Amino acid sequence: MNYLVLKQRIYLVISVLTLIVLGSGYGSCTKFSDKLSDSAMVALDSFHHCQYMALSRGIGYAGRRSEQLDYADQLSRHTTVEQLVEIANTDTSRIARLWAYRILLKKANKQVFDVLKQALKDTIHVELMSGCIGSEEPYNRAAIFVYNYDGNELKLSNQLRFSLDSLIFFGYMKNKGFENGLLMDFKPHKIYYATVIEEADKGNDAILPLLAQYKNPNDRQRINKLLKDNLKKAGVCSYEACEAISNWNDPAFEWYAKAACQATIKQEDYYAGGILPLLCAYPAPWSYQILKELLTQKGDYSNSDTAKDYLRGLYKTRPVPPIFKPLYDRYVARKK
Repeated sequence: MNYLVLKQRIYLVISVLTLIVLGSGYGSCTKFSDKLSDSAMVALDSFHHCQYMALSRGIGYAGRRSEQLDYADQLSRHTTVEQLVEIANTDTSRIARLWAYRILLKKANKQVFDVLKQALKDTIHVELMSGCIGSEEPYNRAAIFVYNYDGNELKLSNQLRFSLDSLIFFGYMKNKGFENGLLMDFKPHKIYYATVIEEADKGNDAILPLLAQYKNPNDRQRINKLLKDNLKKAGVCSYEACEAISNWNDPAFEWYAKAACQATIKQEDYYAGGILPLLCAYPAPWSYQILKELLTQKGDYSNSDTAKDYLRGLYKTRPVPPIFKPLYDRYVARKK
């Protein structure tokens, strides 16, 4: 056998061995879905046919029961954490990805941090539904909604919750100017404070709820300036301002509560739920008069029932202020 023939045969053997190795490697890298159990695949396939993500079990005006929570339960029971992470990061369906991420949150698995970090880079839109309310959101914002929606139901460690909150705070909200409509129940941690002050001094009233949580006497002037600008802009009580005063009902802000509530009830159609926290934060003759007006309102879908339900819930755990006691006894306590 001459040298040329030997060389050709060696190359042939090497080529065959290479193909075998590549084939073996391909077999170990088969698509991820092949590694899932049949039950998990059924649940995942069901999510692939969904056009929106159901945050709540009841969907639509008639409260039609959504089966998505059943699919999620099935997926949760028949997958490992590693499989859920891969679905959340790579699945072709963003609905399936959101559900895998939501399951990881419910499992309180620390890998959910990296999943959320990757999700914050995705801006493709996805539709969310809760009850009869729907919205189309960028995927990163939708991921934050999912986390915020389950909120206190999640059994997260303090460290994991802080890590997720900080990721959202610095990795998304700071870049977006703490946009309205995505309020988070951030705890007033000291690492946020410098950014909060910076936003407040820019005149960003979206930061009001978090700024008030610090209850720093040196911030009264900042808060009042934001409240003044907010009232001028909105003309009525705003959600951000109401949340701020619910966090810190300092006497320095009573002027806002009075002005905003009085402006709100002058509107032809207004919702009492938006001003009740302000009224109850400052028991006074002015709030007594407005509360009396609410409780005695007549007609279908009146604010009277809203006020009674709110007061009932609020004063289950705390004493009724003396100035409100006659109203409570007459219109609430005896009208169960």
